This record gives sequence, structure tokens and C-alpha cells, in this order.
Amino acid sequence: MAALNVSLSTAMRTGSLGPFAVGTSRHVIGRTLGSATKATLVDRKDASCIWVFGTTEFHFANDILTLVHCDSDDLFDGGPSMKIDPWKLRLHMPLAELKSILIGNDIGYTGCDDPHAVDCTVRLSSGFTLGFVLNDSAGLGPTGLRSWSIQSCGEQSDARERRSRVS
Repeated sequence: MAALNVSLSTAMRTGSLGPFAVGTSRHVIGRTLGSATKATLVDRKDASCIWVFGTTEFHFANDILTLVHCDSDDLFDGGPSMKIDPWKLRLHMPLAELKSILIGNDIGYTGCDDPHAVDCTVRLSSGFTLGFVLNDSAGLGPTGLRSWSIQSCGEQSDARERRSRVS
């Protein structure tokens, strides 16, 4: 099976990672990407709540995709079955740089406007979010980009709260 090529530039605008949008069935994802690298229930990958391809997590509820998330040191690893083009994004990129890129590409965003916050989430109308550490002395790791997610549009929960404990 040839690797699926996906672009975060497109994902940021559409809220879909290639052919996968929130609401896609587990069956379609499995048929397209094959077996997950890891799953929350190793003995029952078909019924797992989270499938992991490389370091990219696909979260399911009732066999329906509810969230795509990555908060690893390798933010753009889709494993052997999915090649992720990070566009202009990179691990630990400064928030100001991302905002400049978004403005320059006419992509509206909300969030990250509290100058005293230690971390924040940039939200796009597509349902794409980007998590940032703003203060490296807060114990959250180095400053800059630390995660990205795709969730349903308008959902306001922080992707940080949805981090998985994948075995």
C-alpha cells in the first residue's frame, strides 16, 4: 500500500487531514491507512478508542472519528502509511511566527491573546488548533509550537485536555 500524502496547509483551511474529517468512519480510515502503529487496546485494535499512525492519533467514539491529534516531539510523523507535509509549521516555532504566517495567508484565528498565560491554543474556524507553550519556566517544555489537532468546528475544549495515554 502506497503512503497517503496529506498537507497541514490544506488541513488548516478545511479541517480535514487528507480524506479524513471528523465524522469519518473507522472502517474508511482502516481501509485507507491499514493497521495502526499502536492502539489503546493492543489486543483489540478494531475496537480501540485511539489508533496511532506514527505519532498522529485518531480518536474514535462509536467507530466515528472525533479528533486527530499530535503532541509528540515528532509533530509530523504519520508512520509508514501517511506522509504529512508540515507546510511552514515546525516543532517549537514561536507563536509570533505562526501568527505572521496565518495573517500572510489570510487565515483567521482566535486565541492566544493573554500576555500572562503560560500556554495557549490557536483556533481556526476549520476546527484545526495549534497548541503553544509560552513560558518555558512553567514546566511544560520548551516554548513554541507543541501540538496540533483537528476537531469539530466550534468545539472549544483545549486539545491539551484530550491527550491520550496510548500504550
